[in-house]
Amino acid sequence: MPQVEAQPYAFPFDGDLDPAKTAVLLIDMQIDFCGHGGYVHQMGYDVNATRAPIEPLQRILKAARRTGCRIIHTREGHRPSLADLPQNKRWRSAQICGGSGGIGTPGPCGRVLVRGEPGWDLIPELLPLPHEDIIDKCGKGSFHATDLEMLLRTTGTTTLLLGGITTDVCVHTTMREGNDRGFECCLITDGTGATDPGNHQAAHKMVTMQHGVFGCIASSEAILKVLDGLPTNPMKLRPAWPQRPFRPLVLAPQGNLLTNTIAEAKPFPYSFLPTSVALLMIDWQNDFLDPRGFGASLGNDVSSLRRGVRNAKRLLDVFRSKNLTVAHTLEAHARDLSDVHPAKKRRCPKIGEKGELGRVLIKGEAGNSIIDELQPRDSEIVVHKPGKGAFYATDLETQLRSAGCTHIIMTGVTTEVCVQSTAREANDRGFEVLVVSDATESYIPAFKEATLAMIVSQGGIVGWTAETDAVVKALA
Repeated sequence: MPQVEAQPYAFPFDGDLDPAKTAVLLIDMQIDFCGHGGYVHQMGYDVNATRAPIEPLQRILKAARRTGCRIIHTREGHRPSLADLPQNKRWRSAQICGGSGGIGTPGPCGRVLVRGEPGWDLIPELLPLPHEDIIDKCGKGSFHATDLEMLLRTTGTTTLLLGGITTDVCVHTTMREGNDRGFECCLITDGTGATDPGNHQAAHKMVTMQHGVFGCIASSEAILKVLDGLPTNPMKLRPAWPQRPFRPLVLAPQGNLLTNTIAEAKPFPYSFLPTSVALLMIDWQNDFLDPRGFGASLGNDVSSLRRGVRNAKRLLDVFRSKNLTVAHTLEAHARDLSDVHPAKKRRCPKIGEKGELGRVLIKGEAGNSIIDELQPRDSEIVVHKPGKGAFYATDLETQLRSAGCTHIIMTGVTTEVCVQSTAREANDRGFEVLVVSDATESYIPAFKEATLAMIVSQGGIVGWTAETDAVVKALA
């Protein structure tokens, strides 16, 4: 059982591909996203771009089913009552559809992205077999508010092949979530598609940076080369469960209680109550910004990250002057490395090793402290996170909810990794997220720009962006 020829390393990292431990995850191949008359078509996008993965995925499915890989399909959609539809997502959906329509409204394929409607279902070309699992999710990521992780853990699945749409939104969010949970992930390059070719390519490239910060990428041809050489061992079929019909409900309109507005925000003005907004300072730590730290040891020019410090400090001072909620995060691990997934350790062997600022990315070491300019106060939230996202395996959501926060203004490093992962996690949890464009930085400027574009694409599908001056003005 050989490894798959992938970028930037052979997949999986820890040995040959084992079908018994492998799942093919087909993300959101739904009529609403790649069918004529569906949601994407209504928004004015070319569905040929989202239909491009169909043929490669058909070939992958055929080979994976023959060898006994687990097949899991996901569908993004909401309850008929829309009770699981965050108001920010609902509002942005309406904006991209011209102020009316969007999620929950009638369309050519039924109510848009509502469970049980024709447009919500999977396309005929990639229908699941009776024994294959379907994950119904209300967010972009497939792990949030679903039982996907439990399903994978209980079946002994450790390796994920990811295909579907769109590359830069639901596929990437799911891959980031899976990576943070220790699953070994490979994105199928021609088995994914997006409405924006630039975002599609940038999403692929982001996976491969830092020797596979989120895993690796491979073509369907490379994967099939391995699967076709494996013996036939199909999974046993079981009867399909009957589906219960849904009854649509109508939501009563809700008033807008928001008072402060950042008019210059993209793609739309961003409104919030000061008492409900938090400033989230992501990973402003010596390990990433000090020339003696971890980031520099990887060959990065850390001076590029310091460009964002001044504006981050301006925002911190304003929030403190008004006694608003402030939270800081640090990517940090236990001294015994018990919270470092083997896949992460394999790709980042320096974690835990002695460096100029102490052991790399270890709690309590000099490198793992926040830079002097942005040191937290005793009254402020500090979260140590083992992954890239700040919500996974932390109590950040609990602390923000307890403080009454519904909106997050975000700064930090790096833009395309920890900031973006956290923004996606927050968005899926219903927070209104704004990333301050000149208070976040990357070692690679092109990745920063691509990330900011992804956040505001499709009517702010992840959230908003704005510059520091605009945020300060709104808080004055």
